[in-house]
Amino acid sequence: MGKKTKSLSVLLTVCAGAALLAGCSGKGNDAAGSAGSASQPAGSAAASSPAETAGGDNSPVTLSLYSDRAWYSDWTGPGAKRIEQKTGVSFTVKKPVQDDSDGKDIALMIASNSLPDVMVVDANNKMLQQLIDGNYLYSMDELIDKYAPDLRSILNEQYGPELLTNFKEKDGKTYKLISGYQTEKYLDEAKKYAGLAPVWLPQLVVRKDYYDEIGRPDTSTPEKFLDALEQMAKNHPDKIPYLGDKSQHTGDLSWFAPQFGIEPYYLDGNEVKNTIHDPKWKEMLKFGYEMAGKGLLTKESFVNTNDVTAQKVAAGDSIVWAYNSTAEDAAPPRDNPNTKFEMLQPFESYMYPTVPTGWMALVIPKSNKNPERTMKLLEYAASKEGQTDFFLGVQGKSADDFQSLADGPHFYYDSSVPNDYFPEGKPTYTKNFGDALNKDWNGTWNQVDFGEHIMLIDNWAIANTVQWNPSDEKRAAYDKLMAPKMKFFPEFNFKIDSASDLGVIDAKLKSLKEDYVTKLVFASSDANFESTFNSFEKMADQLGVAKLEAEYTRQYAELKQKLGNP
Repeated sequence: MGKKTKSLSVLLTVCAGAALLAGCSGKGNDAAGSAGSASQPAGSAAASSPAETAGGDNSPVTLSLYSDRAWYSDWTGPGAKRIEQKTGVSFTVKKPVQDDSDGKDIALMIASNSLPDVMVVDANNKMLQQLIDGNYLYSMDELIDKYAPDLRSILNEQYGPELLTNFKEKDGKTYKLISGYQTEKYLDEAKKYAGLAPVWLPQLVVRKDYYDEIGRPDTSTPEKFLDALEQMAKNHPDKIPYLGDKSQHTGDLSWFAPQFGIEPYYLDGNEVKNTIHDPKWKEMLKFGYEMAGKGLLTKESFVNTNDVTAQKVAAGDSIVWAYNSTAEDAAPPRDNPNTKFEMLQPFESYMYPTVPTGWMALVIPKSNKNPERTMKLLEYAASKEGQTDFFLGVQGKSADDFQSLADGPHFYYDSSVPNDYFPEGKPTYTKNFGDALNKDWNGTWNQVDFGEHIMLIDNWAIANTVQWNPSDEKRAAYDKLMAPKMKFFPEFNFKIDSASDLGVIDAKLKSLKEDYVTKLVFASSDANFESTFNSFEKMADQLGVAKLEAEYTRQYAELKQKLGNP
């Protein structure tokens, strides 16, 4: 799946299956009324399926589609052809050679009056708001009510009502359908099936042999961690005590931020402040300063690339490594093939924050030449039947039921594992298809050409269910440990235009942090640390951080109102 790393299932699988030392920094009323026909081969679905009752019209129709993702399919592969055979709808696709989140293509289409019938773009594409404000888009409310009334209940009951409430514009209408948004329903499903906590959450990873030598002490507080690291460093003075790379430390010590439970913004009463004003942020910097003062944190973690760090870790040059839980499956360090890496207990204060913004957005321009067929297709695509067709492929009867990548079967229902969405059991890849994915993830998806390649709307609770395995004791234990340490902040989904005066202040503040964080970590004394921190705060004030925080506070109040939490 290459660049499609915002899908949680992709993130989990790519991180787990890629070369570990390379680093990796995700019911109710469908029109069918039954999932039994979900992924029958083309032409054999039950007569009551959403696809076959799409307004009674399955005649061929070709619509135009634009995606700003370079990985999006051209809709000519076997997966797309099965959708076309079932619904009559096909697409001519326009996409960039490289991802275009800046919206340059969209700006040109507006200027040339050549918007397509459908757009599937990054949820944070900079031109989305201009499409809405310029009255170029249909509201989803209008189209659902007129052409696809069942879609409303499908979204509310199978995805979560947030999709039609959290993205309303000032006029009270919703113009985009967001995929990859962590609704309460999705979070409940992910927790239930041990699938919420991604394997890539930032962790502190230690060599087991060195940790065993000191009796495996508790490391669940900053003080206890430092004490353990000091002991291991004393035993092995030729090793680098702690090692990460510059992307994890320069400008923010971001690898330590979850360990200290630092939120995306600092809430001071009803005012929202930048994290530089959070006492926890200063505490984290002081921790880095203490590490450096003891010789446990060196400048290598601020200058090394990921590749350099990976090479040093593989050679056995470090004691503790800034990585994630997948390190436990990595090859042992070359200086001791009989040991392995393991994840240290996170600090008691660990909290990994997420500001849910969604992944991809589907919008329908007013240039659409057949909104009725478009909405009927979308109603089918959103249903359980459509989701299995789009994301799971052809249904088989058992694990061994596989013929080819193009024709599958790609999945079957495992009746031994209950599933909330499918009474038949958990959707599970057939063995040979799963083996092909494990051998060559990107190449296999390119051949089968379904999944995110042809997505219109993605219900992660269905698309990800093949990855969730609550019977995997190791995975379940990890999720039990880490899922409670994840926290979601939809009220912090602020929009700051990078080209605006506030955007300039934001960019200058980031540059200031890059300049000062290293100075603070490697301060020569406590007094030097405090004076440097005071200087940093004064510089931030001069840049106008108070103006930025006033905008945070304004948007925070609006978002809380929209989210029903004034």
